[in-house]
Amino acid sequence: MPQQGAPGEAGRSGAARASSSLGAVLANATFRRLWLAGALTSAMRWLDLLVLGVFIYDLTGSPGSVALYFFVRMIPRVLFGIVIGTVADRISRQTMLVAGFFALAAVSTALGALVLTDLIEYWHLLVGGFVAGIFWSSEFPVRRAMIGDVVEPALVGRAVALDIGTSAFTRMLGPVLGGVLLEGIGAQAAFFLETAAFLGAAAVVASLRYAPPTAGRPRSSPLRDVADAARYVRASQLLMGVFAVSFVMNLLAFPYMTMVPVIGRETLEIDAVRIGLLTSAEGLGAVLGSAFIAARAPEGSYARIYYFGSMLFLVCVLLFSRSQTYMVSLGLLWLAGFGMTSFATMQTTLVVASAAPEMRGRALGALSLSIGSNPLGALHIGVMAGLLGAPLATTISAAEGLVVLALVGVAWPVLRGEFRVAPEQAPLAAGGEETVGRR
Repeated sequence: MPQQGAPGEAGRSGAARASSSLGAVLANATFRRLWLAGALTSAMRWLDLLVLGVFIYDLTGSPGSVALYFFVRMIPRVLFGIVIGTVADRISRQTMLVAGFFALAAVSTALGALVLTDLIEYWHLLVGGFVAGIFWSSEFPVRRAMIGDVVEPALVGRAVALDIGTSAFTRMLGPVLGGVLLEGIGAQAAFFLETAAFLGAAAVVASLRYAPPTAGRPRSSPLRDVADAARYVRASQLLMGVFAVSFVMNLLAFPYMTMVPVIGRETLEIDAVRIGLLTSAEGLGAVLGSAFIAARAPEGSYARIYYFGSMLFLVCVLLFSRSQTYMVSLGLLWLAGFGMTSFATMQTTLVVASAAPEMRGRALGALSLSIGSNPLGALHIGVMAGLLGAPLATTISAAEGLVVLALVGVAWPVLRGEFRVAPEQAPLAAGGEETVGRR
C-alpha cells in the first residue's frame, strides 16, 4: 500500500534534481566564462539602447530618427545572420567572438570621442550603429552555439535559462546606469564604459580552453552549408514554429522598446533616470521568470512556455501603451518581463537542444533571419509614431502581433502541445531530410 505524502516526496525529489542540474551547469568552468562574457556585454547592450534612444531623441527631437537608428543597427541581422552562422560552423567560434568584442570596443570609443569633442552628428550614430550591428549579430549565434557545445544536451535548458536570467538582471542595471551617466556626466561616459566592458569580455573569451565538437569533420562548400541549413529547418515543425513566433515578436512586439524613451518624455513626462527605471522594470520581471524556468520548468512544457509567454508579453505591451500613469506603466513592464524571459529562454533552448552539433551555428544563424525582422518592425512603428504618436503606434503594433501570433499557434500546433527535445540528434541524412526532435 503506497504511503501517504508520496506526491510531496516526488516534488522534493524533482526540486533536488533541478538543483543538481543547476549545480552541474555552474561546475562547468568553460560555461562560467562564457556566462561572464555574456553578462558584461548584455549590460552594455541594455545601457547602450537606453542612452542612444534618449540621446538621439534629445539631439533630433524626432521619434522617427530614433526608429531609423534602430532599423540601421538591426538590419545586419537580416543581411548577414545566416552567413555568420555558417562561418561559425566552419572556423573558430572563439576567434569570431573575440574579434567581435574588439570591434564593438572600437565603435564605442569612436562615438565617445565624438561626443566628448562636441563633434557628434546624427549620421555618425547611424554609421556606428550599422557597424556595431554587424558584430552584435555575430554574438547571438556564436556565443549561444558555444554554450551548446560545452554543456551536456540534457542541461542546455538550465544553462540557457541562467544566461537569459543574467541578461534580464543586467537589463535592470544597464538602463539605470545609462540614465545616471547620461544625466550626470554625458553620453561619452556611457560609451567609454562600454569600451572597458567589451575589452574585458574579449579577454575572458580569449582565455577559454575551447575545442569545438565539429573540429576535423569534412566541410562542404559554403553555399551547400546554407542549403543544408534551409532543408534542416524546413524538416522540423518545431523549428518552423519557433522561427515564426520569433519573426512575429521581433516585427511587432519588441520594437516597442524604441518608443519607451519617447513615451517617457512626452506622455509620462519623466527624466532619463526614471526612463531607465521603466526599462529596468521589465528586467526585474525577467529575472524572476528566469529563476523559475531554470529551477522548475518541466521539459515537456518548453514549447508552451515559449508560445504563451510571448502572448503575455504582447498583452502587457498593449496595456502599457495606453497607460498615462508612471507606476501603472512600471507594473505592466514588470509583468511583461515574465513573458520576455519565457520567449527568450525557450527560443534559444529549443533551437540549440534540437539541432545536431554540426548544425547549431547554422540553425541559430537562420534564427537570426527571424530576429532580423526587428529593424522592419522599428521602421513600421517609427512611421506610425510620426503620423499617430508613439502611444497609438505601440498599441496598433501590439494588437497586430496578438492577431498574427494566434494564427501561428493554429498553423504550428506543436507550440501549444507536449514536446520533448531529443537528447541526441542524428546527423543530416543524405537526402537532406531530418527529423529534428519530433515526437
